[in-house]
Amino acid sequence: RYVRPNQKGVVMAVAIPIMMVAGAAISAYGAMQQARAQSSASEYNAQLAERNAILARSQTEADMSVFRQQAELKQGSLIAAYGASGVTNEGSPADILAMSAANAKRDENMIRYKGDLTAMGYRESAVLDRMQGRQAIEGGNYAAASSLLTGAGNAMSGYTAATRGYGTPISPSVQGPGAIR
Repeated sequence: RYVRPNQKGVVMAVAIPIMMVAGAAISAYGAMQQARAQSSASEYNAQLAERNAILARSQTEADMSVFRQQAELKQGSLIAAYGASGVTNEGSPADILAMSAANAKRDENMIRYKGDLTAMGYRESAVLDRMQGRQAIEGGNYAAASSLLTGAGNAMSGYTAATRGYGTPISPSVQGPGAIR
């Protein structure tokens, strides 16, 4: 004989899965919000790195300018000292002046090289930060989808358990389909 389920069983059989789905939706929303926040932080860090690359390049230009002035002063001092002592710019003094100029050019190139490396490091950091931001969004989307799918599966399992797989909530007086206690 068929036993009509009580109203409380129907409400519970429907309410529990709805709460499970709502919880999954909240978890999914939280995962997406966290991903957006991580992406925003990564973009901010990328912008800082790009600014630092520009600053490093500007600093390098300033350092090279100061170095050039110092090298020119040193070269001028050598020429003046040779002239004051009566030495001509031939032979060894000319070689020394040429070597001094070559060393100054090498040192200036080294300053440029170090500055270029620093700026490149900042630019690469910006690229990596943006990649992390994109990965955070992608990971958040996967986490959200996983939360929704898990919640839907749990809700279905909960509903199936509450109705014993027959779509109708079981009355406390029934142990199984059609069985009366």
